[in-house]
Amino acid sequence: MNKCPACNARYKNSRICYRCKTDLGPLLDIEQQALVHKQQAVSAYMSNDFTAMFFNAKRSLSLFYTPDSARLLAVAAVLEKRFDLAFFLWNKLRTCAKTTTKNYSV
Repeated sequence: MNKCPACNARYKNSRICYRCKTDLGPLLDIEQQALVHKQQAVSAYMSNDFTAMFFNAKRSLSLFYTPDSARLLAVAAVLEKRFDLAFFLWNKLRTCAKTTTKNYSV
């Protein structure tokens, strides 16, 4: 989290926003759960348990979207032969990458 979702103040590593006093704890807990599921997906990959990898990668992405978690789920989808989901995520990542890069050609 970079900013408070309530007042847009910069996040300063506290569970309470310094400006508006919003409790950011539940959001931080969700981000932490997403990270745990991402780590479990990687561990499942290392042990060739692709079903568990798919479950944990999907859970991680549903809790907190990051490009890394989308890539992890795309890989898990391919390994689970869910090519439709892998293709969807690949297109989404590709489209997001195109819109975030700026063209500085002169």
